[in-house]
Formats: sequence, C-alpha cells, structure tokens
Amino acid sequence: MEEKKTATTVDEQIAKLTSRGMQIDDQEKAKENLLDIGYFRLGFYWFPFEESYPRKIKRDHSFKEGTKFDYAMRLYYFDFDLRNLFLRYISRIEINFRTTLIYHVSNKYRDDPFWYINTKIVKKELIDDDEFKLALKGVKKETVIKADLKHHKRDDSPAWKALEFMSFGKIILLYDNLVDGGLRHQISVAYGMEAPSQFSSYINTVRRLRNACAHGKVLFDMNLPEAISSGPLGDLGNRKTMLSGAYMVFKYLLGRVSKNRVDEMKGGLIAAFDRVTDKIVKDVIINNSGFDVENL
Repeated sequence: MEEKKTATTVDEQIAKLTSRGMQIDDQEKAKENLLDIGYFRLGFYWFPFEESYPRKIKRDHSFKEGTKFDYAMRLYYFDFDLRNLFLRYISRIEINFRTTLIYHVSNKYRDDPFWYINTKIVKKELIDDDEFKLALKGVKKETVIKADLKHHKRDDSPAWKALEFMSFGKIILLYDNLVDGGLRHQISVAYGMEAPSQFSSYINTVRRLRNACAHGKVLFDMNLPEAISSGPLGDLGNRKTMLSGAYMVFKYLLGRVSKNRVDEMKGGLIAAFDRVTDKIVKDVIINNSGFDVENL
C-alpha cells in the first residue's frame, strides 16, 4: 500500500528517521536543522546513506548501519560552501564574456549600436523569439535604460548599455545566433578555442553550473543535461556530465580571465574538502562528483 503523504511535525520527522536506522546524537540540534533547512531538502543529502541507494524506486528508506544525521549535514554544508565559492568566481566569467561579446560585435558593426535587434547581424529566429522579446522589454524597465531612452528620445539603447541588463543565458544566445560565423570564431579564439561550438559547450556548462548554484540545487551529484564537448581539456570521459567536469571547464575559462582567481578558487575548494572530516561523507562526494582531490 502506498504511504499516505501528510505534513509532519519535526518531532515526527525525528522519530521517522530514527525508526529507519539513523543515529541522531543531538536531537535538539537536529530539530533546529530540520526547521532551518527542511526535511525534503535534507532528504537529498541523506539519500546516499540509504541501503537501497542509488535506486530511486521501491525504496524502503532504511539507512545503512552506523549512519549519522551529521553525515547528511556535512554533505549539505559541503554543497553550501561550493555554491558560495563558485558563484563568487562565475561572475568574473559572466562579466568578462558579456564585455568581450559587446566589444567585438560593436566594433565590427560600428554603424549600428543597436545590432542586437538587427536581423542582418543576429539571426531572425532569436529576435522573433517571444522569450527574447520579453527579455528586451525587461531591459527597458531598468531605471538606467528608461533614463537613457527618455534623454536621447529613442526606442532602444546601444548594446553596451542594454546588454548589461540581459541575463547570462540570453547573452550566450546572442553569441550562438550571430550571423557572421567568423565573428563567433573570433570571440571563441579569445578563450583559446578554434571551434565556436566547443566554446558554446563550455560557456553553457558554466551557465548551468551558475544556475544550479543560484537556485540552491544539489551539487555533489550534479548531472549535466548535455555532455561537455571535447575542447582544450580533451575528452572528459565520465566527467563530461558530472560536477567535476563542470568544475574543470569553469576553472579553464576562469583561467582565461584571471590566473590569480583560479588559485584562490582552488584554495577555497581544498578548504571545503578539508572541512569534511568523515571518510564516508568524503567518499560519497568523490564517487558522485568525480573529483580527484589530489588534483583540484
């Protein structure tokens, strides 16, 4: 019979976890964690310690012998550390790519500062796309842009103003939809790649990692929806859909922006691993993420 799904109190949640074999050394602290983070979200972090893991159907939710509530919390805080660390440096790549795109395209088409809505420069399919049109409307609602349009008495702002307020994903779409393939190649070469398709795979990988971090998604067992293409890092094998593969791409592109920032990020990642003192938790991270702790 299927279990009836009803809301539960934190005391009932504690009782349920202990009945399934989880060891909870400090119940008051566990209650605090459950009220702070939530039973459902923490479930992603104690799932690896279940007997039936990684099976997701017909689970009985029993825990492996010796499983502690603290294991899930340490795994959760490792993810928390990674999100904060990655977001800090992904912004460097996002800003740099936005600037690079605007610089190259705007200088190529100096006579048209509004090139991002010109079907001779950007493919008509994107400009006619409803989501892109909605994004453009959103840009025009920005205070700076509203003032620019009013002051200059025009319908659109130049690319170097308007595109500052467009999302990372839309900026990548503009790159992918440039009519001039030579211009896309020129931009990809700036990041050490000859093929625009390779660069698109890399920058979209960073976008997906950024979105996962920004939206609080689980990172340690991240599974990319599209495999990372072979590029400067070669064939990443099993890592091409794993967190470690996304990290390697992220580290590569960050290195094209600032080598000092790469050293800082690696130091932060090593520190995050060092804070995981339980071997069983560290093994869960390594086995799911594909990280090689000795070569971060």
